[in-house]
Amino acid sequence: MKNGRLAGVPGRPKAAGHAGVDAGTAARELLHVVMLVMRTLAADMRRSPDALAPAQMGTLMKVAVTPCTMSALARHQAVSLPTISKSVDMLVRRGWLERWVDKHDRRHTLVRLTVKGRRVLGNIKKRSETHVSQSLVGLTEPEREQLVTVTRMLSRVLVTPGDADF
Repeated sequence: MKNGRLAGVPGRPKAAGHAGVDAGTAARELLHVVMLVMRTLAADMRRSPDALAPAQMGTLMKVAVTPCTMSALARHQAVSLPTISKSVDMLVRRGWLERWVDKHDRRHTLVRLTVKGRRVLGNIKKRSETHVSQSLVGLTEPEREQLVTVTRMLSRVLVTPGDADF
């Protein structure tokens, strides 16, 4: 720590855990880190042999848990039905998702992963985990333990309905 700033992070305020850190400061720090991680992962996903946007990764991860309706998928992604429909169309064309009409309620279209989609999702998740783990090599074991503790705490407070199995 140098002059009230995090060492190695120019211009960033003191880290959470120091006396006097309010929720707004903690939120700014968290959002800064989330943006760094997402920027890195998004660039890596675009370079992947199975190029994918982060929102499409979220779609694949959601339907990997269980098939869902287009409406539920749109709510989960916080987008409109036409937007999720376009995204799903592209994933269907790639052979990663399939749609079908619910036999019990023909008003609903359901979406699920195909075998190919499950394989692609597994490859992308593994590649992303490897990429992030390479960034974390410089942390000490206690720092990595602290990181896991904090991310579990954040998961607990940030989870929304429908995320429980995600």
